[in-house]
Amino acid sequence: MDIKKFFRLLNKYKWLFISIPILTLLVTYFFVKKLPKEYKSQAKLSTGLLDPSRQVVPETPNYSGPDLLIKINQQFANIMDIMQMPRNMSILSYRLILHDLKNPAAPFKEQSDDVKALTASERAEAIKLFEERLANKTVLTPLDNYKVKLYNLVKSMGYDAKSLSKKLNISHEQNSDFVSVEYTSENTFMSVFVVNTLAKDFIKNYSEDLISNKTKSIVLLDSLVKQKEAAMNQKIDLLKEYRIKNRVLNLDKQSQIVYQQIVDYENKKSQALIDLQAMQAALSSVNSTLNNRDNEKYLGAEHSSDNQKTISIKNKLQQAEEQYIDKGFRQTDKKIVDSLRQLLSSQLSQSADNYVSDPLVAKQSLILRRVSLTVDIDKTRASIADINQELSKLNSKFNQMVPYDAGVQKYERDADIATKEYMELLNRYNLNNLDKNIGLRLQLEQEGTPSAPEPSKKIIFMALSGIASLAICFALLFVMATLDFSINNRKQLTIATKGKVLGELNFIKSKWQDIDEIWKDESHRKDYLNYKNLLRALRFEIDEKLASQQANILGVTSLHPEKFKVFCLVSMAYAFARTDKQILIIGDDETANEVQRWNIPINQSLKSVLDKLHLDKNNRITFLNKDLGGVSLLENSNKEKVQKVFDYFKTNFDLILVFLDPLNIVSDVNEWVLFTDSYLATYMAGNSLSELDKESIRHLANDQKFMGWVINGVKGKYS
Repeated sequence: MDIKKFFRLLNKYKWLFISIPILTLLVTYFFVKKLPKEYKSQAKLSTGLLDPSRQVVPETPNYSGPDLLIKINQQFANIMDIMQMPRNMSILSYRLILHDLKNPAAPFKEQSDDVKALTASERAEAIKLFEERLANKTVLTPLDNYKVKLYNLVKSMGYDAKSLSKKLNISHEQNSDFVSVEYTSENTFMSVFVVNTLAKDFIKNYSEDLISNKTKSIVLLDSLVKQKEAAMNQKIDLLKEYRIKNRVLNLDKQSQIVYQQIVDYENKKSQALIDLQAMQAALSSVNSTLNNRDNEKYLGAEHSSDNQKTISIKNKLQQAEEQYIDKGFRQTDKKIVDSLRQLLSSQLSQSADNYVSDPLVAKQSLILRRVSLTVDIDKTRASIADINQELSKLNSKFNQMVPYDAGVQKYERDADIATKEYMELLNRYNLNNLDKNIGLRLQLEQEGTPSAPEPSKKIIFMALSGIASLAICFALLFVMATLDFSINNRKQLTIATKGKVLGELNFIKSKWQDIDEIWKDESHRKDYLNYKNLLRALRFEIDEKLASQQANILGVTSLHPEKFKVFCLVSMAYAFARTDKQILIIGDDETANEVQRWNIPINQSLKSVLDKLHLDKNNRITFLNKDLGGVSLLENSNKEKVQKVFDYFKTNFDLILVFLDPLNIVSDVNEWVLFTDSYLATYMAGNSLSELDKESIRHLANDQKFMGWVINGVKGKYS
C-alpha cells in the first residue's frame, strides 16, 4: 500500500476525524447523562484448599510441583463453575423474586409491568409456586410459563440467570485460599443480598451434596471392605491349614537349620578325607621301610619271640576296635579296646627296656606306627561312611521342603495381596468417614456489606466512544486505501503500464474547462498555472518525439470513453498553436463544440475533403469533422486516396491531431491508426485497470507507432 496515498486520503477526509467523534461524544453524553449510580458488594468464601490450619487431617497430595498447582487450580475452577450452574442461579432468582413479591413496598427494583399486572390471587399463587420450586431446588427454564408465567416474571425483573451473570463476578486470586463473589447493581441492598444469598446457599447446597456423595461412597466402600475382609480371612485360613497339614510351622527357619547341618557335615567330610589321605601316605612310607630286606638286621629280626607276642596283642586290639566300630561304639567294647592298648603299650615298653642299646628296636617302632596308622585309617573310613549317611538323610529332608516352600509362598502371597487390598479399602473407608464428619472446608469468611456508589463511568464511556469512532473512521479509510487499485499519478501509471508516460495534466473542473481562459488567466490561479506548465512540458515531449521521427500526424486515443480526453486534445492544439504552428484538428462533434468557443469554423468535413481534395485553412487552428456518415475510412475511399489526402494535410499543416475512438470499444480505430505517424493514449486519473485494459496495454507496448501515455485529471499534489 502507498503510505503517501493513505496520508493524502486522511488529509482529504480530515473533517471526518473531527465531526464524527464530536457527534459521537454528544450522542454518548445524552445517553449517559442520566446513567444511574452503581453499587458493588463483595463476599469471600474460604475453601481450606491452601490453609493447612483448616484441615484436621491434612491430605497427603498425590501430586507435586506444577501438577499440584494444576490440581489446586482445577478445584478452585470447579467451585466457581458450580456456583454459576443453573441450579444455584435459579435458587438466587427465586429468592430475589420472592423478596420483591413479598415486599411490594420495598422491592430491590421498580416492579415490571408483568409484576404490576398480577392480581392478589395470582401474586399469592406465584409466591407459593416459587417457594415450592425453591424447596425442591428446581432449575428455572423458559418452559416454566403456566397459568402464572413464572419465567416471564423473573425475566421481566432482570432476575434470570443470564441477566444476573452480566454483573456477577466470581473470581479467585492467585495463591489465595478465598473465592470472591462480587455483584454490581443500582441498589446497594440488592448487591449485598445477591452476594450473601448466593454464597450461603452455595455453601449449604455444596455441603449437602458433598455429604450425600461421601455417604454413598462410604456405603459402597463398606460393602467392598466386608468382601475384601472375607477374602483375606479365607486366604489366611488356607495358609494355616496348609502349614498344619504338612507340619510346617516356620519353613524358613527349619530349612535354614537343615542347610546349616548339611554345610557342617560337608565340612567334616572334607576334613576326614584330607586326614585319610595323609594317613594313607604315612602308612605307605612305613610299609616301604619295613619291606626293605637290607634293613632287617637293624630292625631286631632276631627278637622274634617278643615280636610274636606283640603281634598277638596287636591282632587282638584290631579285632576289638572293629567290634567297637561295628557295634555302634558301645562302652563295654571301648573298655576292651582301652585295656588291650594298655597291654600293648606295656609290652612295647618292656621290649624297649630289654633292648635299650639294641639298634634293631627301631623296627618295632615302625611296626607300632604302622599298626596305629592302620587303626586310624579304618576309623576315618568308618566316620566318612557315617557322615555320608547323615548327609543323605539331610539332603532328602531338605528336598522335601522345596515343594512345601513353593506352596507356602503361594498361599502367603495370596494372603498378602488380600490383606493389602483389605487395608487399602479400610484406609479409604476411614478417611471418607472422617472427611464426611470434619472435611467440609467451605466457609463464608466475609459477608457482603452496603457500600458507597462506584465512581462514575460517564467519562470513560465518552472517551471510549470517541476513541472507537476515531478507530472506525481510521479503519474505514485504511480499508479504502488498501482496496483502492486506482491509478492517480504519473508514477503509478508508469508502473502499471510499464511504458513511457509523456506527461500529466492536473484536474480542472468541467465548468472551468476553457483553455483560452486558462491561458490568458491573470489572477494566477494555482490550478490554471499548473495546467499551463504541465501542458507546456507535454508539448515539449511530443514535439521532441515527432521531430525525431520527422512526423506530424499524431493520433489521440484512450482505453475508455472520457470527456477529459477532448479537453486534453484541444489543449494540446491550443498549446502548439501558441508556438506559431498551423494545427489541423480532425475530431468528432464533441471536439467541434470545444473549438467553436474560439470562433473556429466547424462546417468542413473529412468526407468532402476526400471527394474534392480541398480544405480551407483557418488562422493557426483548422477543424475538420471526421464523421463519414456511418462508414469506415477505407470503406469511403481506397487506401491510396486516403493516403493522398493525409499527405496533403502533412504538406499544408505543421501538426495534425486526430481524435481516435477508445481502444476498448468496437470501432474502426485501427484504420485511422494506419494513416497516423504516431499516436498516444490518455488515461483518466482515479480509474483502475481491468483485464481487458491490461490486454490493450500489452498490445500498445508492441506497436511501434505508439508514442506513450498522458494521464489526465491528476488531483492531490496539484490542488
